[in-house]
Amino acid sequence: MKHSRLFLSSALMVMFLLLSPSAYAEPVPEYQMKAAYLYNFALLTSWPAGLDYESNKKLEAYKSVKICVLGDDSFGGALQQLTRNSSSNIRITLSYLANMNNVQDCQILFIDVSTLDNPTAMLKKLEKTPVLTVTDNLDLFNAGAMIGVFLENKRLVFDVNYTQISNAQLSMSSKLLRVARKVLQ
Repeated sequence: MKHSRLFLSSALMVMFLLLSPSAYAEPVPEYQMKAAYLYNFALLTSWPAGLDYESNKKLEAYKSVKICVLGDDSFGGALQQLTRNSSSNIRITLSYLANMNNVQDCQILFIDVSTLDNPTAMLKKLEKTPVLTVTDNLDLFNAGAMIGVFLENKRLVFDVNYTQISNAQLSMSSKLLRVARKVLQ
């Protein structure tokens, strides 16, 4: 009898803890998750080695990755926080761009279409350059961005345009491709 009462009170305590609102983790805001996706894209993508034109020798592949945000910055500091807390051997830097000048200096370009006049022309301009283009706009993804990050049933998913990635001579980890919702070829 004493054991059953102890078991019952323990079971009720566990149920109370499990059902209490404080036991559930708070949902992560959408743009914090998108920042984490960009960070992982940086870690799991390889860029071609450069070329030293004076000695005509190949340079080492990028040891640092520059993530650029073109258009409105909806990340609210989430990208800065991730890059400061980076524990990888790749150095990640950030740049916020107001226009299309210098987009070719980026390794990853997140495109927010809200402030762009002609984002599809910009994609055409970057088509064969080693800049991983990422957007959360379906029309822009369909127009040729390499990765589309979308909210689906309260979950963040991403699609990969592998043809565009290959055309830009980028290499994406198979781990990343396996978790993509769609890989277009």
